[in-house]
This record gives sequence, C-alpha cells and structure tokens, in this order.
Amino acid sequence: MPRSPSLTVPLPTAAAMSDTEIAIGRVTRCSIRGFAGATQLPQPAFPAFGDFCRAEFRRGPASAPAAAPTYAIGLIYDLSVQDDELARQLAAADQPTAEQLLDSQYRRAVPVEISALTVGYRDGDRWVSSLPPQPPLTLSPIYLLPDEDVRLFTEDLGFVRHILGAEAVPPEDLLAAALRRAASARPASARREYILRAAREAARRLSQDLGRLETVLEGLREWGTSESRSHG
Repeated sequence: MPRSPSLTVPLPTAAAMSDTEIAIGRVTRCSIRGFAGATQLPQPAFPAFGDFCRAEFRRGPASAPAAAPTYAIGLIYDLSVQDDELARQLAAADQPTAEQLLDSQYRRAVPVEISALTVGYRDGDRWVSSLPPQPPLTLSPIYLLPDEDVRLFTEDLGFVRHILGAEAVPPEDLLAAALRRAASARPASARREYILRAAREAARRLSQDLGRLETVLEGLREWGTSESRSHG
C-alpha cells in the first residue's frame, strides 16, 4: 500500500474506553490483508513490534442496529515516526540542549504511522484465524488487545500461517515476537507449555526451510532465557 501523509486525528476519550483497552490510533488505509493507522503519541507510549491490535469492521448498512463485536485482528510489524518542522529544526541545530532532547523524545507527541498485518478476526463469540470478510472501517479506532483477548485468540495457532506467508514483513522475527506476546499474556506457569506447542507448530510449517525455522527458534530461546532470569 502507498505511504499516506502524516495525519493527526483525535483518539477516543478515556470515558469511551474500558479499563483494558488502549487506543493507539485511527485507521487511515486498509485492506483485508492489513491496515495502517496514524496518530500522535509521546514515544514511551508507542506500541511495540509484535503487539496484537484490533480495528472494527461492520457488516450491513450503517443504519442497522449494532451487533456483536466484529473486528479485524492485526499484528504490528512496523512503526514509522514521521518528521515534522520542530524535529527538522532540532536536527539542524549544532547541539540540541538536554532539555530539548528530553522534551522531544519523552514528552512531546510525535506523528507516527502504525502498520499491522491482519492475522484473524472476531465475529461475536468466535475467534477466527482467517482473513476477515471486510477490511476495517476508515478512521476506526485501533486498540491494543488486552491480555485476555490475546489468550483467547492465540489459543488456536492458525494465525502462524498468516505470518509465515506474509510478504513485505519480516515473518520470522514477527512470528517470534507474536509468540512471545502470546506467552506473556498467559500465567507464568503456562508460558513454557505454550511456547513449546507453538514451536512445534512452527517446526511443522517450516520443516523444509530450516534456516527460517532457526530464526524463529532463536527469537524464542532469547525470550526464554530472559524469562528464566526474571523468575529465577
């Protein structure tokens, strides 16, 4: 999809969101296979590579009564910070002050574009690891999936095939990041079992491409080592 110009759009207010939902932008361009959103956020509030997110799509006319939740589930594979006039001025300065750097990097909201690969959708109580029937609505809010929804969606490992078959994304690194996120959404006692089950699924799908499989497994081993240290 061609890159869209930077766009600043208001996000839903806190009153319009549940305690477990975090809005990270609004959809600016989309297809069934993926969507992108734009917003302005301070850099510490950025979502992360491999985070699961959602954006609403709607079946039927807009006048129809609201039905059960229907939204595309995306996996963030790129975060692109757009330059702006203040950033260009500071970059051209001989030496920005410490206060200017602190303000630019941690306090000031900067324009950012978020790109997500569609890996499934929710249709009422069903979690489906297939492409949705329609793309998200333009300017629909993009939310990070809370842990509970991540657990429910990733229980079925069907999303793995969408990641490994994707083009224009780093599929092996993205899969490892997605599995780490899925594991972290589970109780500590269930994480190892989940990672082992997911690794077996990756090995099954990449049995003819051991180089790609090794990249995935290396990303999981690094996470497993850090997990062991944090609980040691």
